[in-house]
Amino acid sequence: MNDATRRYLDGEIELTEVPAERRAEAEAWSRMFDAFRVLSVPAPAWLEDRIMAEIEALPRRGAMGRALDWLLRPRTVRLSPATAALAAAALAALVLVTGRGFPPPSPTESMVYVQFRLDAPGAASVAVTGDFDGWGGSFSLTDADGDGVWTGRVPVRPGVYTYMFVVDGSQWVTDPGAERYTDDGFGNRNAVLAIAAPET
Repeated sequence: MNDATRRYLDGEIELTEVPAERRAEAEAWSRMFDAFRVLSVPAPAWLEDRIMAEIEALPRRGAMGRALDWLLRPRTVRLSPATAALAAAALAALVLVTGRGFPPPSPTESMVYVQFRLDAPGAASVAVTGDFDGWGGSFSLTDADGDGVWTGRVPVRPGVYTYMFVVDGSQWVTDPGAERYTDDGFGNRNAVLAIAAPET
């Protein structure tokens, strides 16, 4: 689903604001959601309590973890070329003065390989990014057989993370197959990934 269609379905824009070549798709999605609303059955009374209990059971992050989340949350930053060059020079000086860059992860830390999957026919590239890589988009997925299904295994340390897919380098897509979601603070939802430590 493209961004304009999503914004139309969320009520942020009118159908006339959707690009003409995408309006048929937007209307089809709207009809499908309307059909689901007609067929929808009320959730059982116990469901909300069960979901809330599962959320409460998730590991809580301390003040340091919340501060780190705040620092790593993606935001738009505008820098002049001179400021960007100054920041790059400061980072290079730090690396030169300390004699090394950032340390690699400890080989004794346990890593779990997580299989990510996204149906994105017509996409030229798909990456997955989240708390686990500082929202750097460093993990590219592949579509080996060209069927539009992008997959990849990503090493992740045990913990609770939020993540999204990035299609064609600019379109942010929430994982439709995630078990849990959370508001990202920018009008979208991040998928939530909980990774347990491997048994030893």
